[in-house]
Amino acid sequence: MNIQDQALQNAQDILLKNYHLTKSQFALLLYDHKSVLSRLLAEAYSTVIGAGPHEIIDVDLQPEEAIISRLQALPPHSLVILVQSTSFRMTKHRLRADLFRAGHRVIEHARLAYNTEEQIENYIKSLKYDTPYYVQATDTLEKLLLENNSLRIESKDGLVLEVHSSFEKPIKNTGHFTETEIISAGFPIGEIFTEAKELDRMNGKLLVFGFPGKNHHTQFTTPFIVTIKDGCLVSHNGPLEFEEIIELIREEEVNHAVQVREIGFGLNKHLGYHSRLDEPTAFERFAGMHFSLGLKHAMYGKKLGRKVFQKYHIDIFCLVKDVSIGETQIMKDGEYIV
Repeated sequence: MNIQDQALQNAQDILLKNYHLTKSQFALLLYDHKSVLSRLLAEAYSTVIGAGPHEIIDVDLQPEEAIISRLQALPPHSLVILVQSTSFRMTKHRLRADLFRAGHRVIEHARLAYNTEEQIENYIKSLKYDTPYYVQATDTLEKLLLENNSLRIESKDGLVLEVHSSFEKPIKNTGHFTETEIISAGFPIGEIFTEAKELDRMNGKLLVFGFPGKNHHTQFTTPFIVTIKDGCLVSHNGPLEFEEIIELIREEEVNHAVQVREIGFGLNKHLGYHSRLDEPTAFERFAGMHFSLGLKHAMYGKKLGRKVFQKYHIDIFCLVKDVSIGETQIMKDGEYIV
């Protein structure tokens, strides 16, 4: 199957299997043509929604005021597809959030131009419909996280990171919307994340092979070691670019510490150490583990209180080998066994 056919199949599955688009439901495709990937996805989505009531808007050809007026006049419970080379900045808040707060269903593809042309195939493959697997795997991981008070992560060369704490209610990203009022997702999908209720109960060492740089593109590098003590990253032997990110966090956050918060389990089998994306929000769904640095976390922000300044949330992508939650091993030799 060529890349165009793959894109078409995946777009059709997202619309019909994840979002259950009906013949009578209105669909709006909002896209730009500034990247190869945005044009490819726009073509695929436009083909599928063409069978029903729809509208297609190229944001490069319409005044912003006209687009906002059109969004405000959408039929109730419309499906809106955002295909963006960067990110549409039309409203005070995030456009995707404004749309689902208005009662619409939203599919979002953001910052597509951050990925290289060599990575287009990786991105298209990552959109494959795997929701049944994501649901099964996240249900299993959620149960383990809520029933256990420990997490052990082994990397190669004997590196070990341990967490001895109960865990916050995990957040899932599966594309299965029957149990939520918010029918909205940023694609690709396939992830579950949590954090320790006691943030200072994380200690040990991890291998990192990627992180977002100052240009907001993922910097892939030779794997390097980070050391975490009492829940904070205290040292590393990574490149200068990583140290620059660490310094940004130290300069602005409480006690000049680099807090580790999110514990993420990516499940997308089409992304990984050898199947990369330069756009970090998409790549965090890779089949492996990631952690966030900095005090900011939108889903668990209330935990620290409003008086605590929370500015940075920077993911690090880790090369892990064996992972256990409590006494149950969930990953062996870098692959999930749940």
